[in-house]
Amino acid sequence: MTRLIALGVLLGCGGVLGVAAWLRPDPRGLGTHQQFGFAPCGFLLQTRLPCPSCGMTTAFAHAVRFHWLRAVYAQPGGFILALGAAIASVAALLALLRGRWPAWHFGILTPYRLFLSLLIVLVGGWALKILFGLIDGTLPVRN
Repeated sequence: MTRLIALGVLLGCGGVLGVAAWLRPDPRGLGTHQQFGFAPCGFLLQTRLPCPSCGMTTAFAHAVRFHWLRAVYAQPGGFILALGAAIASVAALLALLRGRWPAWHFGILTPYRLFLSLLIVLVGGWALKILFGLIDGTLPVRN
């Protein structure tokens, strides 16, 4: 069962990172998702400020290229999630090969703390993205 779960984690996280490597990061720091044919962010169009996930795809696309400062600038939370996906991929590969997960101890990481941590990454990344944009003059977006 361990190997089956590891395969799922590896395919999921590795697949996301593989797609990110295929995409060309948008130089604006957001909008990379439009390469899939998706519409621009409606929140951004209405408020002229990014939504909590604006820049995530761009951050992943930069992170897989080791353009880490650009990834942080695009979406700090997205950069952290991309690193998490990379670490999870390596751990899953090890578990797939060895039949057991690496001996990492996350005893204090309860489901509540994991949820709270992800919420902090999302909201904190959003706040930093807005702050970076206000400082460099790219926000609010001008139509």
